[in-house]
Order: sequence, then structure tokens, then C-alpha cells
Amino acid sequence: MGDAAVAAMADAGLMGIEVDHPDHAPDERAHLRGLAADLDLIVTGSSDFHGTNKTTPIGAETTDPAQFEALIARANAGVDVLAG
Repeated sequence: MGDAAVAAMADAGLMGIEVDHPDHAPDERAHLRGLAADLDLIVTGSSDFHGTNKTTPIGAETTDPAQFEALIARANAGVDVLAG
């Protein structure tokens, strides 16, 4: 997926992008962090753990607590708008 597609999704309401993932090389992470900053997206992480068939252990990659709180705040703001 290219940057233009991510930008289009951000314009449509995308709140975050997975940056910290075992399959992302350091240069990819740096690029995605820059893109997230440019588009005001929350940066998330994931170990992509789906059971014992994976070699990456659960919790190998996580979301920074401040980014998690920002995600919750944005999600709650959307609920407040819908309820009001």
C-alpha cells in the first residue's frame, strides 16, 4: 500500500497506522513514523501473535502507552459526537 492510499484513508477517518511490527525493517518504521506524523496518525505496534504457530512471541512489539491513550481519546471523541 502506498503513501497516497494511506493519506486517502486518513482523509476518510483512519486514526492510526501499525508501525512497530516484527516484519517492518528499521527504514520502513522510520518512513511510517514520518508518514504518521505528516498525517496526524497514531502509531501502533503489534507482535501479530496468533497462537503457537508463530515464531514471534506475544508482546514482542507493543503500542506506546501515550499512543494507546491517544487512540482511546480519539475513539471516545467519535462516540461523543455520535451521542450528542
